[in-house]
Amino acid sequence: MNHTQNMPDMQQSHYDVVIVGCGLQGLVAAKTYLSLSPHTSLLILDSNLTIGGVWAKENLYPGLKTNNQVGTFEFTDFDIQEACHGKVAKREHISGEAVYEYLVKYAEKHDLTRRIQFGRKVTTAEHLPGKEGGWRLTVVPTDGDTRIPKVTEADARREGNPTILTASKLMVATGLTSTPMPISLPGASNFSPPLMTFHDFRRSGLQILEDPRIQHIVVYGGAKSAYDTVYAFASRAKKVTWIIRGTGHGPVYMAPSHIQAGPMKVWLEPLVTTRLLTLFSPCIWGERDGFGPIRRWLHGTKFGRLIVRTFWKKLGGDVVTQTGLTSKGPEVKKLLPKEEAMWYATGLSILNYGEDIHRYLMDGTVSVVRRDIERLEGKTFVFTTGEKTEDVDAAICSTGWRWDCGIDFLPKSEHGDLGIPSTNYTKSQKETWEKLENRADKEILERFPMLADGPGIDKDDRVIPTPKLDDLSEKATAEPEKQKREEHTPWRLFRGIAPPASSQKDLVFLGMMLSLQTVLRSEMAALWAYAYLNNYLQPQMQLSDRPDPDSVVSEKTSSDESSARQGWLYETALFNRFGRWRYPMGYGARFPDFVFDGLPYFDIILQDLGLKNWRKGRSWFGELFSGPYLAGDYKGMVEEWRGLNKKRK
Repeated sequence: MNHTQNMPDMQQSHYDVVIVGCGLQGLVAAKTYLSLSPHTSLLILDSNLTIGGVWAKENLYPGLKTNNQVGTFEFTDFDIQEACHGKVAKREHISGEAVYEYLVKYAEKHDLTRRIQFGRKVTTAEHLPGKEGGWRLTVVPTDGDTRIPKVTEADARREGNPTILTASKLMVATGLTSTPMPISLPGASNFSPPLMTFHDFRRSGLQILEDPRIQHIVVYGGAKSAYDTVYAFASRAKKVTWIIRGTGHGPVYMAPSHIQAGPMKVWLEPLVTTRLLTLFSPCIWGERDGFGPIRRWLHGTKFGRLIVRTFWKKLGGDVVTQTGLTSKGPEVKKLLPKEEAMWYATGLSILNYGEDIHRYLMDGTVSVVRRDIERLEGKTFVFTTGEKTEDVDAAICSTGWRWDCGIDFLPKSEHGDLGIPSTNYTKSQKETWEKLENRADKEILERFPMLADGPGIDKDDRVIPTPKLDDLSEKATAEPEKQKREEHTPWRLFRGIAPPASSQKDLVFLGMMLSLQTVLRSEMAALWAYAYLNNYLQPQMQLSDRPDPDSVVSEKTSSDESSARQGWLYETALFNRFGRWRYPMGYGARFPDFVFDGLPYFDIILQDLGLKNWRKGRSWFGELFSGPYLAGDYKGMVEEWRGLNKKRK
């Protein structure tokens, strides 16, 4: 269903709240805000043509399913089995079509659809001067492609087409998987077969799969999206050459949904929200779960660390053994991950195909090549060894996503205060963050010595190469060797949500992190964001109890505010820098990316809101041994918080 016929006309020029993105996170942010402040004038903008973000109708490709099974992918107040009327069953992965339908019905249930403007991209957000703050937004029409506006902003201005809006508060919920990294392989502009990103495959997958002229495909990448692409072609009897860069991170861990644990089969996904098991993950915010003494013993003593290493080796070893990576032949063995499972974050993914994908490697349909590509030439991929592939009919590059929010924030001098990926930090901002992060690194490694032994990382990983915003165009994709690449800072958000050094509470970023508990995390983040934007929040600064030896102060912080502001800055540095050490085989150096640390993250969000985080049983025993946390454990959070704040008033 296309919802453009229900769009608001945007004749109104000012809104109390504008939300950018109507995916899962944007929808729950709107629902939460309106349930607490029902008279708010609220607008949702999205560059897609339908609801859902990555699950929008135009983004669904054949065979798309969630890694989650029923019970771990639904809102606390909206049962997915009831909403989808028999299309979703227990112990099954949820189809992309069912997720799309679920989100459409969620929007309809909460009367959100009439507030959404589809096919609209926010290109710039200019911070308004004054104590009250607010934002001036430039909005241009798109054709549904998240990368390229239908017209450029300059053209739109000449033709009188851009819409200029102002918003008292801005909630950016575009997520991290909306815009693909452009193809940057030498020779791409002269490669004659179709060459596309995974984003393009999502949009035109069925057409490519059913084209009889396309019989030999190259898939480039080792992430879950590469697995999906390989399976889509191989299961239709197409020959696939699967290239995984030899000097890169290699393939991710892929586990079955249930693993054998002695005589029992254990559902893998809920293990990551089982309190007892989360204790084995080194976590800078872990002690907020109330089990600090156990954590300090496990991660601060030699014997404790031996137990932790044994846990992770056992987990990774069971995944490798039970998926048959070492027993199904040499071709399947090429999919062995480079490092232990402990270092991968959301690179721990699920085999959700309904059949054994490895059989296509064993019968020769798929061949795996773990080498670096030197260039593309004619119809072939040429490797640095001098070898080349046979002629191919098409190639799909599954090489990741741009991890900024895709909006040009002005003035650029505020980028350091906003905590967004940028090349425009002032000298003072750079010095401030360098001091904070050096201090954070020291504390992290003192508290968790085993993280110093992780896989090697670039010493300069504070800045991660990524294309400039204005390079994401058809020209840039067609001529990748001419692209200008610059170094961007990582995301630096307080709790992964709020700007760490902005004087106005008028902006939040939602979904700028990866975890396995996407829906639950989105609901909690939406409530936290509402509380922050409306001055209800009193965060507990408890990630560190160590004094600041250098007394680093933000350039915009007055002496009266320095202590409180320093707490925000250092907690932000600890939170974000921790990912660099904890998950070097994931995306931790760029933005928060975690698995077993998801439940302790829920703890700090709930505690900031003044809500209880222990919701199992009546004691520490019940908390540790009463099973995994699921959606039902957090049902009624918004009403619980509303009642709490009525009492406070």
